Amino acid sequence: MSEAIAAGGLRLAARGLSPALRRAITARTDDARLALGALSGHKLRSGLTLLGIVIGVFTVVSMMALLNGLQKSIDKQMGALGADVFQLQRWPAVQFGPLSPEVWARKKITLQNVLQMRDALPQAKQVGGDIWEWGKTVTGNGNTDNGAQIAGGTAEFFTNSNLPVGAGRPFTEPEALDAARVAVIGAAVADALYPGGSALGQKIKLGRLELEVIGTIERQGGMPLGDNPDNVVAIPISLFMELYGNSRSVNISIMAGSHDGMKRLQDAAVAAFRRVRSLTSEKENDFEISSNDSLRATFDNLASTVTAASLLMCFFSLLVGGIGVMNIMLVAVTERTREIGLRKALGARRARVLMQFVIEAVLLAAFGGAIGVALGYCAAFLGQFLNFPAQVPLWAVALGIGVSCGVGLAAGIYPAWRASRLDPAVALRDE
Repeated sequence: MSEAIAAGGLRLAARGLSPALRRAITARTDDARLALGALSGHKLRSGLTLLGIVIGVFTVVSMMALLNGLQKSIDKQMGALGADVFQLQRWPAVQFGPLSPEVWARKKITLQNVLQMRDALPQAKQVGGDIWEWGKTVTGNGNTDNGAQIAGGTAEFFTNSNLPVGAGRPFTEPEALDAARVAVIGAAVADALYPGGSALGQKIKLGRLELEVIGTIERQGGMPLGDNPDNVVAIPISLFMELYGNSRSVNISIMAGSHDGMKRLQDAAVAAFRRVRSLTSEKENDFEISSNDSLRATFDNLASTVTAASLLMCFFSLLVGGIGVMNIMLVAVTERTREIGLRKALGARRARVLMQFVIEAVLLAAFGGAIGVALGYCAAFLGQFLNFPAQVPLWAVALGIGVSCGVGLAAGIYPAWRASRLDPAVALRDE
């Protein structure tokens, strides 16, 4: 009934057009109606044929939704470093695979190196140090926060790390160097230890030490992967070494006065730190330099690789789907030989028969593409439900539907051509 209503509506809409165009629209409407009828008559066979196309389109849409959402999240929450800040580190910021023996042999960076770099870079806006420990337990007010990230830092830690203090105050440079028993905590830590109340002035226990909360960091919103800036407990860097020892390497964070001066300052910092490390000209750097731009470039390279892999998977899935569509259309031609012969005996031209089967193949593949897109949206919704960012880009939807229709068109041309070449007399004698 719905197909008849839709076809009647298209015919009514076509009445105001030229006769030739009106005939073309009516013919294509009839072809679509016949195609829908043929597909609905073999639901299971059509559904199994679509699996390859569904899987291919679903793969592209879901992976692009994941990468798109993750990219926006990283752009929004690139909180590892503040604006116009770069770091000198012992280890690479991002590493795929095991570290080489040369990297493992690098000397650690010390707090003394941080102070040396301050003197060596008077043109820098500020130079600070930070050091991290993960998975620690913090208690307070009878509550416990497991898995907190402990950051030991100098006074510059909060601005260099883009973690502004929302309430209270950060610790000062004398407090940072004198191991003062103070702490600045993230929003998630405050929620866990002092729900419904203020953490300022309260006591928390970290390891064997009791610390006073002098400030809380503005709520950042946790990232889907990696560190959660809301679950940070920042303490003076000398206190950190008292708690956890001084065997860890310190990161040196350097802030430029402007974004335009970043490159010059990076070159100056590398030269200055090579002098601090007593590296001769023939030796390579035994440290890494990283910034928001370099981290974003690394992610973009990774995203490009994942995109290429997804498109390759989509190609093979659609290839299988296209073969399936061609097979089912060849079967349909064989099964409907008498129907084709009758239509041609009644005056149907080759082009009309050809178009009927092409439209049937395109509709079959388009249904597969639509199902793949719908499943991709479901995967994106599930990711958001699990607090993992996923946003389906419109270009991925257009690509999925367009490519699936193209596969249907390519796979349907040969069976449609065979149908259009049938001799009506021979076809009518077919049993």
